[in-house]
Amino acid sequence: MIRVEEATPYQQCTRPWVFDHIEVRGSIFTGPATGTHLLADFERPTEEIRFSLLGAYHCDYPSGPRLDALANYAANVTGRGGFYGMGSARRLN
Repeated sequence: MIRVEEATPYQQCTRPWVFDHIEVRGSIFTGPATGTHLLADFERPTEEIRFSLLGAYHCDYPSGPRLDALANYAANVTGRGGFYGMGSARRLN
């Protein structure tokens, strides 16, 4: 996922789909797991986050950006890691 203004011609070819609005909705972990059992990660304390990326972005897939790209953006926005969730994108015609 790269902004249209910053994309080189090579990046425009490798990321051919352009989206002008990306909505991100998910959660981030706010504390450690409470134990070592199988569901410990699902029981970790979390905080819901939502944000929008405005402007046009070149993405790898026709459905929108990769989840690891959204996780990196969420870490930059919130200053914390541990993002899980999903994003939806509006395609630029």
